[in-house]
Formats: sequence, structure tokens, C-alpha cells
Amino acid sequence: MPLVGKGIVAIWNDILPEMRDEFFEWHPREHMQERMGVPGFLRGRRLISTGGGEEFLTLYEASEPELLISDVYRKRLSNPTEWSLKVLPSFRNNLRGVCRIVSTMGYGDGGYVLSVRYDMPEDGDDAPVSKLIAPWIDRPRVTGVHLIRCDRTLSAVDPSLNRGRTISVPDRVMLIEGSTLEELEELKAEAETLIGEQVGASKPVGAVYRLEYQVMNYPEAG
Repeated sequence: MPLVGKGIVAIWNDILPEMRDEFFEWHPREHMQERMGVPGFLRGRRLISTGGGEEFLTLYEASEPELLISDVYRKRLSNPTEWSLKVLPSFRNNLRGVCRIVSTMGYGDGGYVLSVRYDMPEDGDDAPVSKLIAPWIDRPRVTGVHLIRCDRTLSAVDPSLNRGRTISVPDRVMLIEGSTLEELEELKAEAETLIGEQVGASKPVGAVYRLEYQVMNYPEAG
């Protein structure tokens, strides 16, 4: 299905082995619930790599990208729980982007997501990429095709709030959802070739992730 809202936070990370079990409990039981308690957060998903790339991909879909610089969200960042203070310094290879949705289409949620990060020139046009990947929605077992552009200004976080992490900001990201690993592995190679040869982009980094869980903010019944 299409991404919900107009903004999305995309986070990639590894975790120190000695904190792995703690991370698996803290992230769904507290951290995801806390983030989804911020008004305007609509859906949160965490996925795990099927091989290659950073091990974890977390996606938060939001009503607006500017939500991530709102007073309520900044207050949440400035007041981490004791559990968060214990786990966050164990993140490694951490990337985080507050992104605008360039294009999105789909008819269902996929159990697998292909993530392809890449860089574009400062004046690069996203329209050709959107046009090139749009037909992928007609591929067998592909359920969603999305392109997002990360906003470096909105992604900037006060370094004192990084809790011991070094966090990089990605540029552009393709997110292709599907029901089988095999189809997305084929598209990974195709996407990296497309980026490298056809659209003037560089540094493609692709990996396929499997959905571990998701949480939704459902509207209250009237």
C-alpha cells in the first residue's frame, strides 16, 4: 500500500552483540511505543536484514516531516528513559533521515522491503527515478514502490541527544515492498545498476529486510 502521511523517518543500525537481547526487548516494548505516542506518528515498522547492509531498518511514517522538529518530539528526545540511556549507546553504523515522500504507490504491505540508499547531485531531479521505478509495481509479488528524499535540516539533531551514537544522514532512498525475498533480491541488482548508469546518482547501497513487527496509530472511533 502507499506510505501513510507525508513524512517518514528511516533508521538503519547495527547493535553491539552484548546488548542484542536487551535491544530486542527494549525496542518493541518501550521505544517504539513511546515514539508512536507522539501525535502525528501513524505507523512504525522494524525490519531485520536477510543478509548484507546494516542489520536493522526502522521506519516511522508521520503526518508531516516537520513533526520531527516539533516541541513535543524534541521534549521526548530530551527526556529519555533509563532503559533508553542503557541501550542507545550500543548502536553502531547508525543512519537516520527525516524524509519527504517523493512518490509512493502500492496495493498492500509487503513482508519484505528492499532499501536502496543513494546520493544525488545537489540540483538532482527525482522525477526520472520515480518514473523509472513506477512500473515495478506490476512485477510479480511486488506490493509497494516508494521514493523518499531526506531533509538534512530536519534530520539534524543536537549532538548532545545522540546518546553516544555517531549518526549519519542518507540522501535518497528507494523502498520496494514485496511478498518474497527472491523477487526483491532480483530488484536489488536492477536498482543498483539503474542508479549507477541511468540517473546520475552515486553510492548505491542496497539490502533486503524482513518485517519483524509493526505498530499503528488507529483513529479513535467517533
